[in-house]
Order: sequence, then structure tokens, then C-alpha cells
Amino acid sequence: MNNDKNIKKSIASANINFLIGSGVSAPFLEILTNIEQKLSEAEESGDPDEKKRIKKEYFKKSIRKNICLLTIPFMSLPQQFLQYKKFYKTINALILQRESSLLSKQVNIFTTNVDIFSEIALEDTGIEFNDGFHGRFNPKYSIGNFKKSYYKTSLHYENTSEIPVFNVIKLHGSVSWCTEDKNIKLDKDLKLVKEISNSSDDKFKENYDKLMIVNPSKKKFRDTVLNETHYDLLRMYNNELEKENSVLFVMGFSFADEHIKELTLRAANTNPTCVIYIFVHDDSNDIYKELKDDAKNNNIRLLTEEKYNFEKINNFFFKQLNKDNQKLEDSTEINQQ
Repeated sequence: MNNDKNIKKSIASANINFLIGSGVSAPFLEILTNIEQKLSEAEESGDPDEKKRIKKEYFKKSIRKNICLLTIPFMSLPQQFLQYKKFYKTINALILQRESSLLSKQVNIFTTNVDIFSEIALEDTGIEFNDGFHGRFNPKYSIGNFKKSYYKTSLHYENTSEIPVFNVIKLHGSVSWCTEDKNIKLDKDLKLVKEISNSSDDKFKENYDKLMIVNPSKKKFRDTVLNETHYDLLRMYNNELEKENSVLFVMGFSFADEHIKELTLRAANTNPTCVIYIFVHDDSNDIYKELKDDAKNNNIRLLTEEKYNFEKINNFFFKQLNKDNQKLEDSTEINQQ
């Protein structure tokens, strides 16, 4: 694996960020090819029937199945759920192994996915995470709820240590978000998704448009609250990449979103201490090559050893790094004895 020494150093000493796209949740949730182009063309043509048809297809293939994640038995959960769990467990272990107490143990998970895979997987593993909501009985969403550190105190000796926290930052909203009195509230039972799923043809558009998600089209927004939140989250993405000594791992993301593509390249060019690793699944994606060529600091690296899907990233990459760290710890213990 090329660059492995540099990657180990980044994980041990950098501010860690991930950018996760729809390829990570596939094939359980399907990737709709050219969905933004199709929906944008339908909006420009003013054909309401075509717009509704495309949104129905998007809902059926990329949104509705989230209900299954809440209802099907644990043993029947899709393979992607298990991969999410494996990923978070491995990264959590790597963060725990960081030696410096001066480094924050927070990990930023930026994602354009609107699904609930991350939240369910993190909750199931018992790993601490922050999804931007605060409140037990009436949770409300705020950008200010992120960037909180968590500490654990020993029962016997009262030693205090920071524990890893995953900030799940959903750049395109979520199927578990709903709006109420200009606030984003948590719809943990996916009531709205269920309502849309059971909608008659006449009611589909009305109910679908209540979803707090960024639609895959040029005219992305219908809701002012979501609009403001989206741009606040993009600023947060930009700010994190502009921090000194930051690393970004890009997984299952094609950079078809122009905003995110531009922000990523700008951060690479203005912050030479930021390193960006892109796991390449499709060698024919010219956007990756363009990004690498346009990065004047030579700090965008394309990882092409495998056709990386989520399982290969877990098994041949981060899991291997974790094994290497464990071997190093074991050999150090033997030498000290």
C-alpha cells in the first residue's frame, strides 16, 4: 500500500476528517446515475409530471429503505450496516492509540448521504457521537452543538481522559430531520418517510417536499432553515480543512457536487498542511485526476491500489493500519520486559 507511512503519521498526529458519499451506502441504497442532471432538466423544462417521476424514483431507491434499518431484526441487517460498524470500531481504536494528550480525539464525518446508517451503527457499537441535536425529550439541531469534547473519569483513581467522539455532519440534511417553528427537530421514527411511502399519487409531492434534505438538483432548496443550515455546514467543512495539519479521507464520493468540489480544492491550495486522500473506485472518473492536477501543493493523493468499495477500505486499509499499530505495541511491550 503506497503512502502508508504518511497515512499512519496523519492518523497519529493530524486533525482527522472524512468525506463520505453515496458509494459507501451502496448497494443497499442505490446510486442514481445523473440524477441531478435529470432533475435539473425537468425543473428547467417546467414538466411537473417528470419532476415527480424522478423524485419518486429517488425516494424509492435511496430513501425509503431507511425504514428497514429501524424495523428489521439485527441478524437480518444489510451488509452495509456491518461495514459501517466495522469502520467506526476500527477508527475508534486508531484514535485511542494516539499518544499525544494535546491532540483532540474528535473525528469529523462529513457526509452528503441523507441515510441513517452512521447514527444507527455508532449507537449500536456504543461509541460516542454527536449528530448536532441537543435535548432528550425534544431534541433540536444546532451547529453550536458540535465540537464538544467528552471525558471519562476512572471510578477508583479519578484519572480523567478524553475519549473519541465522532461528529456526524450531514451536509445535505437527513431523512431523520423535520422542521417545526423554524427549528430542525429529530424524527427518530422516520414518521415523515413512512407517510411519504404510504402517500397516494396526489399527495406524494406535498409530503415529499417536507423532507429536510438537499435535493439532487441545481435548485436545491425549498426551505430557508435547511438553506441556512446547509451553508453553515459547508463553512464548517471549509474551516476544518483550513486548520493546520488536517487530513481528509474521501470515500464513495464522486465530487459531482460543485460546491464541495470547489471548497475541497480551495482548502488544498490555501493550506499546504492539509492532505487529502481519495479512495478511487472508478478509474474513469476524470474529476479525481483534475483535482489532483489542480492542487498546487501536491497534497491531493489518489489511492488506486484496489477498486475501493467500503468493504475493501475497511479490510485492506484501516483494519491493516490498526493491525500494524497493534504489532508495534506488542513488540514494544516485549522489548520492555
